[in-house]
Amino acid sequence: MQETSEQPQTSPTGPQVLAAAASGIADVVGGLGGDVERVFHAAKIDKGVLDNPINEISLGQYCRMFEHAAIETSYDNFGLRFGIEFKPRQLGPIGYMAINSPTLSAGLRNLVSYFPAHQQMSTLAMRQDREMMTLEYQINDGRIGLRRQDAELSLGMFCNIFYHCLGRQWSPLEIHFEHPRPWDPREHENLFDAPVFFSQPTNAILFRRGDMDVLMPDPDPYLFNLLEPMMSGRRRRAGSGDLIGLVQQRIEAHLGHTDAVMTKVAQELGMSSWTLHRRLRDLNVSFSDLVRGTRRELAMRYVAEPHIALTEIAFLLGYSELSAFSRAFHQWAGMSPARYRRECLKRRSIEAT
Repeated sequence: MQETSEQPQTSPTGPQVLAAAASGIADVVGGLGGDVERVFHAAKIDKGVLDNPINEISLGQYCRMFEHAAIETSYDNFGLRFGIEFKPRQLGPIGYMAINSPTLSAGLRNLVSYFPAHQQMSTLAMRQDREMMTLEYQINDGRIGLRRQDAELSLGMFCNIFYHCLGRQWSPLEIHFEHPRPWDPREHENLFDAPVFFSQPTNAILFRRGDMDVLMPDPDPYLFNLLEPMMSGRRRRAGSGDLIGLVQQRIEAHLGHTDAVMTKVAQELGMSSWTLHRRLRDLNVSFSDLVRGTRRELAMRYVAEPHIALTEIAFLLGYSELSAFSRAFHQWAGMSPARYRRECLKRRSIEAT
């Protein structure tokens, strides 16, 4: 059994997210001793756009803003803490629709159904396996590489809908993240009060089927009915999607788990291998080019993280041996992975001062 809302819409400036999702970030950055202006400047976001919760901002810039906030505040788990403290009402229309549904079940189904109106080119899906439910979240644009902070804050935000209904004593069965294990994951397990697993196929909250039947406290059906037409209209304005971004995301999902072959990716995108080949050819790109590019981008990103062992990176990228990964990396960067890591650490040290 599966309920899903996949929204591959994109605009000329890329996929968008409502500004409500960043509500309060300036206060959190400032409270942690960071320079708010530097964070917005690095992400190329006009701080004034956040004044209206239904303004749209680039999803890529949104993700970069939280990555820069983590760097600026020297708080590696910035997104995690931001999301856990983020109340459903701060999410704007979709948050109000979730908590003003009659039950938690209805709230989560409305969250899934209307999520495309809140954030583009992303998937939010709910699946059932007997007595266990899974709420899965993933950005579908593979070109948005830095998205760890977004994943952690998003699952925190979604958990707050559970807390609103079930109370703070509730805890999920498991939490899954698609990114590799951070430097110290203990805070994740403490805040979620559940086992947390990394390098998973997607980001997910696993919970009990029985949780779904609980009534929402004091739902306001009038407010829900006021918001529903606007969100339905936004959802209907879905576009056809950005094929390259979608293909890159699927390639990334398969690296280290199975071979990222065209047949598998095409099937997941609902088309034949020949159709995918033809559509990519019309965009002057090949599937093999996208595999190489995705592997190279992930390699650069992972090697820059000093706590991830090089052998683990080789495995995550689908290499059977570290030596094969090291040779490929040298071709991409002109230096060994170890030297590239040292250069990144040196650059970060300079930027921090």
